[in-house]
Amino acid sequence: MFTSDLTVVDNHASLTLPGALGSKVYPQIPWPSATATARRIAATAGSTPQLLVIGHEVRGTGFRARIRSLIQHRYSKIDQDTSLTDGVIPSMTWGLTLDRPVQSASAITDAVIGNNLGALLDVILTSGALAKFLNQEA
Repeated sequence: MFTSDLTVVDNHASLTLPGALGSKVYPQIPWPSATATARRIAATAGSTPQLLVIGHEVRGTGFRARIRSLIQHRYSKIDQDTSLTDGVIPSMTWGLTLDRPVQSASAITDAVIGNNLGALLDVILTSGALAKFLNQEA
């Protein structure tokens, strides 16, 4: 659970990212279910096009127990003329799921997760993998 607003700072200064978000603050709001205490949402105001969702779920028991964490970003083109899209507001969602053991004898640390995530993002943003992904190539 996070206890304060999230501030996201675009630090990919060496990359040219179309539509880069720059710095963004996501105020914290509660998850809309009283039974989902392990989940929280950070979101911009309802009139803005971005939503950040962070959720966690634990499955299994003992050494087979795993934590599945999700971070998801949704963007809606709220200023789109919906008469051009049959009343539908165009949107896209990006997500990342991390599935890890609850107990791993310290084999999977926060540093290991951070290093692997950094490597994955670097590959996606700098290798041409994003273009292949967007072109539906394998």
